Amino acid sequence: MFTVLVVDDEPNVRAPVRRMLSQMEGADRVLEAADGKQALELLKRHEVHLVITDIRMPGMDGLALAATIRGRYPDTEVYVLTGYAEFEYAQRAVEHRVSGYLLKPLSRHKLAEVFEAASRKYRLRRHSYQVNTIRSKALLEKRVHDLLHGVPLPQFDEGLIPPFERIALISFSTKDLRSFGETSVRSFIRNGAYDAFCRLGVPVVCMEERLVSIVLFAVSFDREAWDRQTAETSAWMEDKLRLPIRTGCGGSTRELADLSLMYIRSMVKLGFTEVSRRGSEARLSPIVRSLLDYVRSEYAGNALLADFAEARQVNANYLSNLFHQETGMTYTQYLTHYRLTEAKRLLRETNLKIYEVCALTGYRDPAYFSRLFKTVVGLSPNDYRLGTPNT
Repeated sequence: MFTVLVVDDEPNVRAPVRRMLSQMEGADRVLEAADGKQALELLKRHEVHLVITDIRMPGMDGLALAATIRGRYPDTEVYVLTGYAEFEYAQRAVEHRVSGYLLKPLSRHKLAEVFEAASRKYRLRRHSYQVNTIRSKALLEKRVHDLLHGVPLPQFDEGLIPPFERIALISFSTKDLRSFGETSVRSFIRNGAYDAFCRLGVPVVCMEERLVSIVLFAVSFDREAWDRQTAETSAWMEDKLRLPIRTGCGGSTRELADLSLMYIRSMVKLGFTEVSRRGSEARLSPIVRSLLDYVRSEYAGNALLADFAEARQVNANYLSNLFHQETGMTYTQYLTHYRLTEAKRLLRETNLKIYEVCALTGYRDPAYFSRLFKTVVGLSPNDYRLGTPNT
C-alpha cells in the first residue's frame, strides 16, 4: 500500500495537495499533518513512502523534519515545498539528503512527476526484496539438505541469509522417542519448544509430524539471542524429556539417517510458505506492530481492536484488513492465540485455579474458556496441566 504524507501548517495549502494526490492512480492512502511533531506521530503509526513538507513551519521546520525522517526512515522519499523567496533556503535541503524540492504554486504536472518517481522507487525496492527473499529461502533449504546428510554447516553467511531468518534443527533418536511415548512428545513439541521460542516475542513455525525433528523458523532476533535461545531450549528439552538431545548447527546428524529427505524437504517448503505468508514483525507496518504490543499489554482485559483504532484515529475496518494482510491471521485469531499461550504458561508454571487462569487471560466464563482451550490445544486445561509438570 503506497502511502503519502502531506505536511503544512496552512490548511489552504495542505488540502489542495492532498486532493490532487488522492486522484492519482496508485495513491492508496494520503495522510496530512499540520506540523513536524504531528507528522512524526503519523510516521510511527503508518508505513509512509513519500513525504511532501512545507519548508517553513512553527516548531520543527521542514528541514529538521526531513533530517529526522532520513535518520529514522531512510527509505522514505522526502520533498520540501517552498516559495521562490525561500529558494536558497530550500537548496540547503540537499545537505539533508532530501529527495528534492517543489516550488509554489505547485502544479499538478510537477506533483505527478514526483509521485511517479517515488512510487517507482518503492516498486523497485519491493521487487528487489522479493527476489532476495526467494534466494534466501533456496539457500536455507540447501542448508537443511546438507544438515540431514551430515555436511558441516558454515557460520551464517551474513548478507546471503537475512538476519530475520534462521534455522534450528533439534534432533533426538527415534528409539528414545518410542520409549517416551508419542502422545507425550507431541504435546511437548506443541506446547514446550514452541512456547520457549515464542518467549522472544516472535512468530515460529513448528514441524512435528515425524517427531524426530523440529524445524523452527524464528523471526526478528539477532545472532546472540539466537545462540542463547537455542542453547537454553536444548537444555530445557533435555531436562523435560531426559533424552540425549543436541542442536544441529553443523557436524554429523546420524540420528536422522532414517528420515525421508523428500518428506523433510516438503515440510521445509511448507514452513517457508507459512513464514512468507505471515511475515516477520520487522517487516510489519508501524501501526500493526503497535497493535501487537497492544495485545501483549491488554490481553487480560477487553483488548478491543475498535478501542485501539479509535485511540489512534485509524479506521477500524482498514486496520483489521491490514492486520490480516500482514500477519496472515485475523485480529481475533491472534488475540486468542496469545491468550491461550499465556494460559498454557500459567497452567505449567503456577498452581492457580482454572477459573483464575481464565480471568487472568481475558476470559470471563470458565466453561467457555475450557471449551475453547480443549478445541485449540486438544486437551482440557486440567489435563494439560497434569501432562506438563511445573518448572
